[in-house]
Amino acid sequence: MNRRAFFGTVGSAISLGTLAYTTRRSPETLSVRIWLSEQASTYDGVSDRIHDYLERMLDFEFWSLEFTVGGTVSVSTEDAARLMKRGEWPKAVAEGTLGRRDIEPVSDVNLLVTDGEMKVAPTGFGIPRIASVGGARHIAALESFEELVADRDRDIVPNTTPARTIQVLVHEAGHALGLKHDHGVAFVYDGALIATPMLSSYAWDPDYDGDRSRCGTAIPAAADRERKLSLSFSSCARRALANHGSGFS
Repeated sequence: MNRRAFFGTVGSAISLGTLAYTTRRSPETLSVRIWLSEQASTYDGVSDRIHDYLERMLDFEFWSLEFTVGGTVSVSTEDAARLMKRGEWPKAVAEGTLGRRDIEPVSDVNLLVTDGEMKVAPTGFGIPRIASVGGARHIAALESFEELVADRDRDIVPNTTPARTIQVLVHEAGHALGLKHDHGVAFVYDGALIATPMLSSYAWDPDYDGDRSRCGTAIPAAADRERKLSLSFSSCARRALANHGSGFS
């Protein structure tokens, strides 16, 4: 199911509409709240590690990040994408907004983190204001941002499962903020093919049907190049985030 088709599922429009009309935000503040599935919460330090990375990856001059932890959520599956596609997590957020469930949403990004596997896509899913992603065990195993990122000019990191997991997490947060896959770019640096968060591993997926980003750059051929990740949003993604303003229309 693609993202456009998702909006046709029962309850999704109600969930989004409810959240849009009952939450408020300051344009100068980006509100991000995470919840952990019960299984994800068994790993020490997951929330702290997410905060560590989001503070750097969403640190822009046009807003201040307000990061909070909503608590633990009981879910029917650890498959993060499935929780979104069949409406379980959006419904929970909507019910929380209406006071029918012990979940208090925020106005920008309501992100559920599960212990879902990260081997086969989709490993997460995001729509305006709401997202879910797997990989809690990999986030718990991730080094701190300072330890992982050697190239501070481009925030380039190895394409390991923990690094890819945190990039996918921010990728889904980007979808919650209105970004699309073509807000991402790929570029060659020091012989390696580097993918930014909104493109991520689609950069080397032969089945990906987008060969050019809205930034105006083509995706270089993967060939036999080493694959690495950037933990920095592309310039056009940053421009779009700067125009996020007071919410979605």
